[in-house]
Amino acid sequence: MKNKLAFLIYVAILSGCTSTTVEDQYTGLPLTQNAMQSAKWKQLNRFPARYPMKAAMGSIEGCATIEYVITPQNEIRDINVITATNKLFASAASEVINKWKWSELPQNVTKVPVKTQTRFDFCFDQPDQSCVTVKPEYSCPSEDIVYSTGMRIKVNN
Repeated sequence: MKNKLAFLIYVAILSGCTSTTVEDQYTGLPLTQNAMQSAKWKQLNRFPARYPMKAAMGSIEGCATIEYVITPQNEIRDINVITATNKLFASAASEVINKWKWSELPQNVTKVPVKTQTRFDFCFDQPDQSCVTVKPEYSCPSEDIVYSTGMRIKVNN
């Protein structure tokens, strides 16, 4: 076992490998605010996150801000939850970013990796007013907002 490990380390040194992970290469990348609002990303169909059933059943509203890196190959890397009012919202928002059809964008929309943030608001429409127009009691950073509108669910026991 010891010889095998020494051999692997030797091969890694010869091939120029380092211990830097894929995520490490984006650590110093500056945040580009509202990157998704620029014209080059408008082709991307950014559908909302699915409103978590547990949150809907509990009439819970909230938000999650997700930070992520878009590579020149239209891949999403280094997804991080910056803040969330509920772990259910953090999970739903993180998942949907990978489901957006990044591969359908033209190659090299960006020549360098771009780090950006998107805020996901999970809210309920009022009878005569969309939740998009209501100032929420909760707050997550980012001006790039995707709304997930839920329906209040009453459970009869």
